[in-house]
Amino acid sequence: TSKVERRCLVLILVVLLAYGSKAQSWEVFDVNTAGFPSNTVRAIAQDSVGGTWVGTDWGLCHFDGAAWEVFQTGTSGLPENDVRALACDAQGRIWIGMFTQGLVIKDGLNWTQYLPGASPMPSDQVRNITFDPDGNAWLSTTNGLARTDLTEWRIYNDTDTSYNNLELPGVNIADVAVRDDGLVCIGTLNAGFTYLTDTLVLVYNTTQDGLPDNTALGVALDGQGDRWATCPSGGLLRFSVGFNDGLFFQYTTMLSDIPSNALNDVVVDHSDRKIIATQNAGVAVLAADNFAWITYNTVNSGLPDNEVNCLSLAPDGMIWVGTGTGGAARFNPLNGTDERTSWNVLTVYPNPFSDQVFVRTGGMPGAGQWWVCDALGHRVCEGNVQAADMFPLDLARLCPGPYVLTIAHSTGEMTARIVRR
Repeated sequence: TSKVERRCLVLILVVLLAYGSKAQSWEVFDVNTAGFPSNTVRAIAQDSVGGTWVGTDWGLCHFDGAAWEVFQTGTSGLPENDVRALACDAQGRIWIGMFTQGLVIKDGLNWTQYLPGASPMPSDQVRNITFDPDGNAWLSTTNGLARTDLTEWRIYNDTDTSYNNLELPGVNIADVAVRDDGLVCIGTLNAGFTYLTDTLVLVYNTTQDGLPDNTALGVALDGQGDRWATCPSGGLLRFSVGFNDGLFFQYTTMLSDIPSNALNDVVVDHSDRKIIATQNAGVAVLAADNFAWITYNTVNSGLPDNEVNCLSLAPDGMIWVGTGTGGAARFNPLNGTDERTSWNVLTVYPNPFSDQVFVRTGGMPGAGQWWVCDALGHRVCEGNVQAADMFPLDLARLCPGPYVLTIAHSTGEMTARIVRR
């Protein structure tokens, strides 16, 4: 190559490095940088005094903002090293869910263990811990769901012994979120997405309701009370309006810019952005308008591993990420890949639908056309649409089945797969 070409390449490299250092704000904590006992992180929680707790498969770690401390069996009250769930309550206690040793509460220097048989704990394996607006802990276990303040226990399972005769469709509970009005939203393993109230259990699954996946590994609530669930193969689900109307929208790699359909966790931040943990494609952030995705992976960011197990939101706005083999990382989502504002993502809700859908274009710049093709590619209905960010379409004339919706404008086309119930 010539001297001019070499100078151009060097200049490009300098610009890229300068842009990357400015755009990204990542900090990685692992065996080498923070003294972690393991780089496999399965749980992260924030306490009330600005500290961060990280659960690995070989011990518990605490960060006070300056230094890390490690707790393991033999040097603390931890009964085993495999930590699967973490949560911090308003009293400053650390709730620790174990792989085989039940629940452990760390209250200052005191460690208290709750095991089946010796306590009302339904299982010795805890998958997740969530607090409701009243301060009660909800424990997602492999043998049912427990609600407790450590004085009163309510155990929900799939038998007639379930609390208040409210029988769940299965007992392997992955995650729970509790809305301000008391609605309990439950993600199960292979038993559907479930709602629990004081008087009923309502289950949605693949057979009766067309859900793409009967497993939801992560559950979160947004500012409007909509329910979000991450599936291991069905992408991201959004349930909105009433919880008993059966409507949901699915984000998949075919319907949106989501980077993967294999997801582990979801959280919603104070700006109502949805942050998802994927099993193989890093972290993705869905803007509050629910159409623009930003993906962070090992190529375009400081993320140490594309296998992301868990997420946690810190009070300062930082997002903490627990990975499969890269330890933990934190980053500021405001410093990252530029968000897209052009109309290039088509969102259709609900999907599957019964009669009507709402179409969001992200701000189509002018009037255009729409049409729907069946599975054979035949155009079955069409019409005109004015410039709008969101508009309804009456598709009651369609027979049940899969279709492709196209929105066309002078600057391009957008398509989405839709399903008529």
